[in-house]
Amino acid sequence: MKAKTNYLKGGKEIMNLFNERKKIGEHLTKFLRLNGYSKSSFSNLTGISRPTLNLILSGDITSSTTFDSHLEKISQSLELPKDYFLNLPTNLLETWQLPTVQYSDRSEIRERPRDVQDILENLDDLLDIASLYL
Repeated sequence: MKAKTNYLKGGKEIMNLFNERKKIGEHLTKFLRLNGYSKSSFSNLTGISRPTLNLILSGDITSSTTFDSHLEKISQSLELPKDYFLNLPTNLLETWQLPTVQYSDRSEIRERPRDVQDILENLDDLLDIASLYL
């Protein structure tokens, strides 16, 4: 999904990412978390003050000019295109958002990977020990 283009500059159509600031803020927040950035470290990397960074991350920034200039700083610092945070790449999904295979004693799958079998056996042992104290 592309951002709407709202204005012309030098005869070229320019994306107005400001209209997508909430989504960009959410995706940027996930990006920071998953790549180990604190707000302070990212602020130092980009040269954006912490209060302004907070406004960008929450999507509450009110000036489109300020938003655009800071988005440019972010994209240059990370060497990413300016519209990178419009759509969150699937490799940036958090672990709980990724599809999983669930295991159950009632599962049709009888063969489990050895590491999964070891974990389940250890859990059974822990439950046995816990039952002694109940």
